[in-house]
Amino acid sequence: MARRQPVGDADVALEIDRLDGQILLRLGNRRDGEALLNSVVESAVARSNQYLEAAALNDLGMSRFVRSRYDEALPYFERVIAMPGLDEWQIYALALKNAGTCYQRLGQFDKALTLQQRAFAMQEHRGKREEFVKALDEMGNLYALQSQPERALPFFQRGLSEARAANLPASIAMLDGNICSVEIDLGRWDDAEQHNEEFHKIWMADHAEPSVYYLLNRGNIAKGRGQLDEADQFLRKALSIDGASPSVLWSSHYNLGQIATARHDRVRASDEYEAALRIIETTRASLARTDAKISYLTELISFYRGYVSALLEQGEDDRALEIADSSRGQLLAERQGASPPGRAKIVAFKQAARQSGAVILSYWLSVDKSYLWVVAPGGVHLLTLPPLNAIDVLVRQHQASIANAMGDPLATANGAGDKLYETLIAPANAWIPKDARVVIVPDGPLHEINFETLTVPSPIRHYWIDDVQIELAPSLAALSAAPDQGPRGSGLLLVGNARAHEPEFPTLANAGLEMSRVAAHFGPDAVTTLQGDAASPRAYAGSRPERFKYVHFTAHATANRDNPLDSIVVLSGPPDGYKLYAREVATLKLNADLVTISACRSAGDKAYAGEGLVGFSWAFLKAGAHNVVAGLWDVDDSTTPQLMDRLYAGIASGHSPGRALRDAKRAMIADGGAAAAPYRWAALELFTASLKN
Repeated sequence: MARRQPVGDADVALEIDRLDGQILLRLGNRRDGEALLNSVVESAVARSNQYLEAAALNDLGMSRFVRSRYDEALPYFERVIAMPGLDEWQIYALALKNAGTCYQRLGQFDKALTLQQRAFAMQEHRGKREEFVKALDEMGNLYALQSQPERALPFFQRGLSEARAANLPASIAMLDGNICSVEIDLGRWDDAEQHNEEFHKIWMADHAEPSVYYLLNRGNIAKGRGQLDEADQFLRKALSIDGASPSVLWSSHYNLGQIATARHDRVRASDEYEAALRIIETTRASLARTDAKISYLTELISFYRGYVSALLEQGEDDRALEIADSSRGQLLAERQGASPPGRAKIVAFKQAARQSGAVILSYWLSVDKSYLWVVAPGGVHLLTLPPLNAIDVLVRQHQASIANAMGDPLATANGAGDKLYETLIAPANAWIPKDARVVIVPDGPLHEINFETLTVPSPIRHYWIDDVQIELAPSLAALSAAPDQGPRGSGLLLVGNARAHEPEFPTLANAGLEMSRVAAHFGPDAVTTLQGDAASPRAYAGSRPERFKYVHFTAHATANRDNPLDSIVVLSGPPDGYKLYAREVATLKLNADLVTISACRSAGDKAYAGEGLVGFSWAFLKAGAHNVVAGLWDVDDSTTPQLMDRLYAGIASGHSPGRALRDAKRAMIADGGAAAAPYRWAALELFTASLKN
């Protein structure tokens, strides 16, 4: 363990102030407590006392953490983690654990795992046993929140053993409670009850009233045993506890909804599910960080799935679609700072399809069975599909065949492309006319495939793109309530052919050719070009992109799977200024009819419950673009200029972006040869937030 820095009288005084700040926080005086801790941070920085700076920052983070304001707590913990030379100190390990816990509560599990594993390793080898027990508990929580109780249980059990050996009553109670929750998830009611009663016994030694978590667990155990009256009683007691956390409140309402469903009380079930969703939506809306809002529903999508399943079992198909869709594209519904709309109704979905003539396919994949709502001009139809895992296997097989640059799925009968078509599309064919505009709202692994590449087996094998025009949308609500942002701009903003950043981002040999072909479809006075050294992030922001009807990027791009808003388009500029981040793009207002990002994986590399695929397609739609063309996988630099030439030729002829892109791709298929392989023409997809052509 590294030794602390030498201290003097001033440092001792600062430590006393820090402890006083902690006391004020514990007494509920957050304003004065945080003010005192902030002054400690400032003084510690002035005195170069890293320990006191880190400790006070950690205290400030915990002030927000204990109030479940995880996105507000994170910056404090991250400041500690970023401080140089602290990695041997206990406070550093604590900040790692706390930051990891914040990320896992916000649904960013990959990032949480990285931090928690580091904290766990540090605490196991040289930390206090109490802190090691907490690290074990957080590792268990990380898996429990991802619905992996079997992986969570060993960490909780080891933590309980360590806590008993070290005689840590508070930790024993905490771990008994967590083990109880995991045993409930596993349906082992006797084991769950044993740990819940052990937790309760320790709790009551220092408290006059039962813990809200004890009541919640008792209710869930009784529900699992079919003792519905007892379950109802304890869950309502949990709701009556003042100061209960949002997670307790929505969980109690959700379980009461399940009880009402089991009793066939539709009205009560609806009231309870709606109460749970109101709390979830209110909590999410209060988050300050965009990243946190994006990942928030990762943990909680199960509540939506449970409510949707209950509605479908009751035959309320239209209402189920409304609830399913309310879990999607939530941030995109708040484009450009507009207040979020109320939940869209089925009548709006029907009207959108009727007025546009489009057929909308909205998918909902679940473990037991999946569903497809077909929203057509003539009405809404519900179809039952196979379970999630069966569809996921076919998606992976199909993508593996597409990843072969010379692959020809048409040459293999009864392949994954055929099976996906028969599974996902064929049941809806009665409502899909020839050459229809089909807008797909995907779910889960369906974000990973281009539906255009699905193979239609008869009468002559062909890709589905030959039958229909296909676009992707974040949600039905986004399509039915697209904001009217005034007249669309004019002209083209052309950005690309940037200076190389070797060796990672070499010169794109055909970038100049692509840009000249695109520009040729517009008059010389209608094109604003940023290329070479002028193609920088600062120049893009300063070009007033909201005034253009078309925006086109020809550049390298990289998708950041852990932090999608840190995905970048690679432009020109100094080492610290050539990256155009997706998070920056989302804040720069647009009103373009079409944004095209002719770059690898620009669509994004990770889908989130609540938002879908997050990357540059999402960011440009968030900024206000009506349509975005982006890459689902690596685009081919040799054939893309030809595809773009045809795309803009179609637009210049008066076609919509969706129609023009379809025609361009079909022309490449008709050309034959290497360009006809779907790897080359299908990487770029059209994402839309508007049914207006």
